[in-house]
Amino acid sequence: MKPSHQSFSGLKQRESDHMSLSFENEGFSPLVGRIFAYLLFAAEPVSLQEMANQLGVTKAAISVQVRTLEKHLMCQKLPTSSDRKDYYYISEDFSMTAVQNSIIKMRRVLQQIESTLLLFNSLEDIEQPEQRSHDISKRRFVEMQELYQMFLNRLDGLEEEWNERRARLFPPIE
Repeated sequence: MKPSHQSFSGLKQRESDHMSLSFENEGFSPLVGRIFAYLLFAAEPVSLQEMANQLGVTKAAISVQVRTLEKHLMCQKLPTSSDRKDYYYISEDFSMTAVQNSIIKMRRVLQQIESTLLLFNSLEDIEQPEQRSHDISKRRFVEMQELYQMFLNRLDGLEEEWNERRARLFPPIE
């Protein structure tokens, strides 16, 4: 089925709405998603005031929320220019950055699981009324550990593979 015809402006609005919801579902302000979408479509770095004007919010609101993107390495600030404004742009490889952030989160979860399993293994004298709960919950933690480890193992080498594929997609211009 062929998508219905729409304008580039319509496409940008659709993506802005989608990013707003996606970022909100991840616990961020919907404005973070709107800013990210705006930067995705920006041909060059954009000032805070330009973003505020285009998104219909205050410069202060943009300033606060763009720091969230910066903190998560999803955008970068250009060094201060001669006009004293801060300009922002999408990080060079924001897609891989998002994957790397997910991997970091998964490693943290895995560390917590492993820490809990160490505590399970150090327990002594489980009382009979708690034995079944102990065994079931320990099994669940072992399963989580294995699944997270399996997932992280599959992601090993992803960055190198992506860099090779990206180079094939967009060969350097000489």
